Amino acid sequence: MSESLVDVDPRVRRSREAVLAASVAFFVAGGPRAVTVDAVSEASGVAKTTIYRHWRDRAHLLADTYRACLPVVPAPADSVSPETALRDVVRSLVHGMGQEPTRSALPHLIATPLDPVESAALPPDVLDQTFSPLVASIERAASAGVIPKRTDTMEAKHQLVGFIIMSAIDPTCAMNNSLADRVTELFLAGRQAQT
Repeated sequence: MSESLVDVDPRVRRSREAVLAASVAFFVAGGPRAVTVDAVSEASGVAKTTIYRHWRDRAHLLADTYRACLPVVPAPADSVSPETALRDVVRSLVHGMGQEPTRSALPHLIATPLDPVESAALPPDVLDQTFSPLVASIERAASAGVIPKRTDTMEAKHQLVGFIIMSAIDPTCAMNNSLADRVTELFLAGRQAQT
């Protein structure tokens, strides 16, 4: 969120949570254009003046809505091997993408960067909570020689994330450790074959 809720008055926390929950629901149902301050105010029961005290404008509310819809993927421990680090991050990513509201929001999360109006509310750092640990794990694997040192990190990230997102938007696909481990194995086998 745009401000820390630590040590915040419980009433303030409840109103912020109600607004954000309503905003997420509208986003899941209709994408960013469905998220309006009027609609969120009515659905949450929180006055517009209060919403504007929490969020400077609709763009800031949308930014926090994107953050709420994307999973937070923890960085793996430094003590584990590069292969284990990559496997752990992919497992976290698969698990997160399979949870709500992320899974239902994915079509809109994918389309938002292509919208010339709504993409402006998507701050560059929003995706970091989900994908930075993956990028770091790919770089670590390349540095250790687990995959080719010349690996294009962004290309590798897109390869992994594409597989995971396509799995998540398939309602018949179980987003579990078995899938995550298969994704990791295929990725490593393909990259190692290039060496």
